[in-house]
Amino acid sequence: MGVGELVLANLAVAAATVVQLSAGLGLSLVGVPMLVAVDPRLVPVPFALSALLLMLGQWRVDARAVPPGLLLPSIAGVAVGTAAGMVLAVLQPELATRRGYGLIVLLAVALAVAVPRLRPTTPMLAGAGLVSGVMGGISGVHGPLMGLVVSHLSAQAVRGFLGLFWLLAYLALLAMAIPAGRLGWGEVWLALGLLPGIALGAALSGPARRWLHGPRLRWAILGISAAGGIALVAAG
Repeated sequence: MGVGELVLANLAVAAATVVQLSAGLGLSLVGVPMLVAVDPRLVPVPFALSALLLMLGQWRVDARAVPPGLLLPSIAGVAVGTAAGMVLAVLQPELATRRGYGLIVLLAVALAVAVPRLRPTTPMLAGAGLVSGVMGGISGVHGPLMGLVVSHLSAQAVRGFLGLFWLLAYLALLAMAIPAGRLGWGEVWLALGLLPGIALGAALSGPARRWLHGPRLRWAILGISAAGGIALVAAG
């Protein structure tokens, strides 16, 4: 990857980081399409590897605001889903398409608009985690379903919960990538090259984070989710 491509990749990661830290989600939805255009080798594994510190920081800042009981069913679902997604990506990639996932996301957005006070029940959290894991295992785009499930919570609770959820989701993805032969020193070097973009985006995210709260945060999640669903449908 040349210097120009590296600069473009880091600018893409910086933009995705600003969205992620302000809305609590959107890193993959914003970053993955742009990184694929620069160099497809950057996703999903190098991008996920570079994002670990970002997600750890997002969680740590707002961890105390997260209600108990949300994490276990979500992570159980995403772990099973990631394993299934990795298997599908290696053996039968045609069984799952981005268009199908996009339609699922758009249906979830419609449900969240129609029922603005969705309760994050155990089956809903596990199901959203499962679908997110399958999507992430195949493409690196875990999707915004989990954000929609918790979008009615406070801004601090949303960001804290999603930070830890994405951190564990990415760790599951990377753990599954090793036996699948998709994580080696080449991917590590590519991930290191994206860290300046993560740092730049984190430095620029403060104003957006302070502005997005309450209804603004919920509508930001709905807008990012809808845009991601449309992009996935268009990508097929």
